Amino acid sequence: MAMSVLGIGSGIDLNEVLNQLESVEKTRLTPIKSQQKAVNAKISGFGKLKSALTAFNSATEKLQKKDLFQSKIATSNDSYFTAKVNSQAQSGNYAVSVEQLATSHSVATTSINDKNMGLGSDSESRTVTIKQANGSELNIELSKDETSLESIANAINHAKVTNADGSTSESTMNAAVVRSGTGSYQLVITAKETGEQQTITSISSDDEQLNNIIGFDYNQKDNANMTEVCQAQDAKFTFNGIAITSASNTVKDVVAGIDITLKATTTTSENLTITADNEKAEEAIKQWVEAFNQLQSTISSLTKFTAKEANSEELDSNNGPLIGDSTLRNIDQSIRSIFAKGQAGEFSVLAQIGVNMDNNGSLTINQTQLQKVLSENSEAVAELFIGDGQNSGIANEVFAKISGFIDNDGMIDSATNGLNSTLKSLDKRYEQVNNSIEQTVERYRVQFTKLDVLISSLDSMSNYLSTQFDMMANLKK
Repeated sequence: MAMSVLGIGSGIDLNEVLNQLESVEKTRLTPIKSQQKAVNAKISGFGKLKSALTAFNSATEKLQKKDLFQSKIATSNDSYFTAKVNSQAQSGNYAVSVEQLATSHSVATTSINDKNMGLGSDSESRTVTIKQANGSELNIELSKDETSLESIANAINHAKVTNADGSTSESTMNAAVVRSGTGSYQLVITAKETGEQQTITSISSDDEQLNNIIGFDYNQKDNANMTEVCQAQDAKFTFNGIAITSASNTVKDVVAGIDITLKATTTTSENLTITADNEKAEEAIKQWVEAFNQLQSTISSLTKFTAKEANSEELDSNNGPLIGDSTLRNIDQSIRSIFAKGQAGEFSVLAQIGVNMDNNGSLTINQTQLQKVLSENSEAVAELFIGDGQNSGIANEVFAKISGFIDNDGMIDSATNGLNSTLKSLDKRYEQVNNSIEQTVERYRVQFTKLDVLISSLDSMSNYLSTQFDMMANLKK
């Protein structure tokens, strides 16, 4: 009969023996675990490398834009106008004089003592039509219960303009009920856009009773029921002595690359100064250098090597997971080779603009030199990074090279995929060995159980024989 607990029958601690044998068997898993740990560390290492390369490529991409090195900044008296400039703007001083601002046309009803009181007839429906000088026409349908000042304003604000192609667009009017005194309200209708072409030429309704309150004819303003609150007018200003008229106070491309927003009229000409803005390019180069140095720091940590003991070839457990990896070495050397080869142009290497490589392989910036070359010859600095705008130039070459490393199915993904395949094989091998160990231990358990039963049987037989011998000896006495 099988024993439920090993050792009961024999008196030998067979469980401890079995545990020791199992521990010895499990040492067969140790090299597989070590390999799994090393492969996982490499996969993680390539993830860190890809992240650092991606950050460096993002910083590199900024240096591919020529506009970065042609940035301009506008300085003016913001009380009268502001200017927005791009790389096309020519540096220099410009005189700006503002004669008048563009305004929106606005008309108002006479005072009504109740803003919620119906003002129309008993008809179930009526239409209010608003026309503008530019030919735009806004038709607002009102029900019997929508003829109060409040309802008319709400309907105008939510009305849609039907375009020639059948599409609709938002209302061209803003409407509001203004409290002009105690128990006194006026409906004010204002064109959304400024300029003479936005003039409200007429407001009318087929409801005669309502028309007596909101009717307006620009050509007969003195006889209109609504009063002109603000006249529509175009903006007028001079730019370096050239008279300019605009329907809007924001005037785009007054000259190439310069947009001006008028804010107030001037009594004398105000100065607008356009100068080069090298701070953006300088900052972009600094960020690029920082990203490269961070990449180098990542590479250093991934390839860290320290012998476990002096003069020992055994590796320290804290060493980098990608020591001696050919993929990482190829990536690092590829980037550095671009820095070293030299570009066509007035500046051929980074050192000429104040960017140097120290003994540790990191980049450093001579800020004074960098600012000087950007100030004196930003075009040459741009050419160093951008080259022909396609294939040459440090930024273009580095970006293309790194993209090949980090893109889907690139060098890093290929290396990682290979490691994942190895890891799957190791997982399968681990499972096989572990199953083999479990079978071996179970075989030992069966054998020990049989041994326990056998020893127990022999002990029983021994005890029986001893008893019989004793009985026979007693009978002879």
